[in-house]
Amino acid sequence: MTTQRRRNTQQSSGVPGRGYVPPASQEPVRQQPYQPNPYSAQMPPQTMYNPRPMKQNKRKNWLVWLVIAVLAVVIVMIGTSVRRMEEEKAAARQKAEEIHAKVTSADGVFCSGVYVDGIHLGGMTPQQAKDAVETQVQQRSGNWYARLTYGENWKLITADMINFTTDVNGVLQQAWNQGHTGDENQRYADMLRLEQTPYQAYTAQPSGDTRAIDEVLATVKSLIDTPAQDAYLAGVNREDLSYPFVFTDEVYGLVLDTEPLRLKLYQMVSTLESGDVEIVPDRIEPAVRKADLMKKYTLRATATTRIHSSSPENRNNNIRHAFNDFINGYRLEPGQSFSFNKTVGMRTQERGFFPADEIVSGEMVEGYGGGVCQASTTIYQAALCAGLQIVTRQPHSEKVKYAELGQDATVYLSKNRNKDFVFKNTTNSDIWIFATVEKDPGRKGKNNLRTRVDIYGEDMGDVWYKLESVITETVDPPEPEYRKDKKSQYVTYQDEKPYLYSEAQPGYKVDVYLVDSRSGNKSYLYTDEYSPKRAVYYQGVKTR
Repeated sequence: MTTQRRRNTQQSSGVPGRGYVPPASQEPVRQQPYQPNPYSAQMPPQTMYNPRPMKQNKRKNWLVWLVIAVLAVVIVMIGTSVRRMEEEKAAARQKAEEIHAKVTSADGVFCSGVYVDGIHLGGMTPQQAKDAVETQVQQRSGNWYARLTYGENWKLITADMINFTTDVNGVLQQAWNQGHTGDENQRYADMLRLEQTPYQAYTAQPSGDTRAIDEVLATVKSLIDTPAQDAYLAGVNREDLSYPFVFTDEVYGLVLDTEPLRLKLYQMVSTLESGDVEIVPDRIEPAVRKADLMKKYTLRATATTRIHSSSPENRNNNIRHAFNDFINGYRLEPGQSFSFNKTVGMRTQERGFFPADEIVSGEMVEGYGGGVCQASTTIYQAALCAGLQIVTRQPHSEKVKYAELGQDATVYLSKNRNKDFVFKNTTNSDIWIFATVEKDPGRKGKNNLRTRVDIYGEDMGDVWYKLESVITETVDPPEPEYRKDKKSQYVTYQDEKPYLYSEAQPGYKVDVYLVDSRSGNKSYLYTDEYSPKRAVYYQGVKTR
């Protein structure tokens, strides 16, 4: 009412009030002619409207959508997490129900996987299990036996021989505890373990007096246990050079571990299972086998030299004496050296040598032991081909008939002179030397003989050496030498034809090689030089 009065009051006073809207004029509006802006010439030109503020509105919209999207993702993640937690809770409830169901299924009965005396007690009540175990014990105890067999031998063991008692209640109590102790989780874990690894128990227990079974096993063990025996060198047959060594074969040992047998017998008594038990002892390997041992007694090298058919018997006997009585079967340990002169010793009549021609200072003279240089030469060639180290060796002053140039070794021993041949065993095993004088298989005739030296030792592998001599230089001999035969030993009269005492020989320079006949590889060893030798004649001094 008040408002109405105020509005009326304003109208009555003739003054328009607040909110007053005058009525539209009924008179037509006159069109005014266009009037130019009197300030247009003075005002600066107006800038046109720029619509860029509209882009600021679009950016705000993009940020809004981004926030909305992030919120949506967060909401989805929260929902997923909540759903996962619910699923885990459901799975945990299901697992707990599964554990509870499995555990309660064994309440009042034995768990599956529990065995006593070979009887599966799973699902049995304690009374059922006791009845089953005791019934089996009563049925089988009287006829129980175990027979230990080894080849054609055997040993019988009966129940009367073994002092065992049974503990049904105690064993069943231990069997009952399997899967029935701890909380549900522990029982569940034990039940799963029994499914993988069953529990085995036996009612028969040793009473404390196990002498009977121990005595049986001790007797069996004493019959079976055999120590291993290594193969070894039993002897050397110096007369059989085809293979002079005699070996014993290795023997495999046997040892019986009685503990597994004892446990097996306990189990058989507990389960009242009768039957045969095969004894299988452990085999003991020998430390040295014959096949391995023979590798240290292999033929490393053989050397032979021909004995000239005109060689005197005394000379041949000197070679035989040196070989048979001093060298054949000689053993040289690793690191030791072989000295021909120390081994054979002085060549004297008292020591069994014979007088024969020998070269001394380039002259052929008669002396005890003539011919032993052929023995030393043959050993020298064998030692080289066996890959051994030559310590001392000298060639003859002239070419010899039984060896090629560069492949000989001269020896001589007297009180005032020692010309030796020495070689060293540089291998890791013994070196054996076998030497003999034998028939030459490449020639016919009674007097066609040869020397032979075999050297045995550690296997050299796939190599077989031989010697090769190459003459690199030849020197003509000087003019002949004529000597007066005053003793008329070779020629008497001046008009007689001079006697040829020794032939002229040229001089040589020779390179010697060690050749592997299997691979063809050649290695240089040394160079020997032989001085030329003039011919020597004896002339008669008497006139007729």
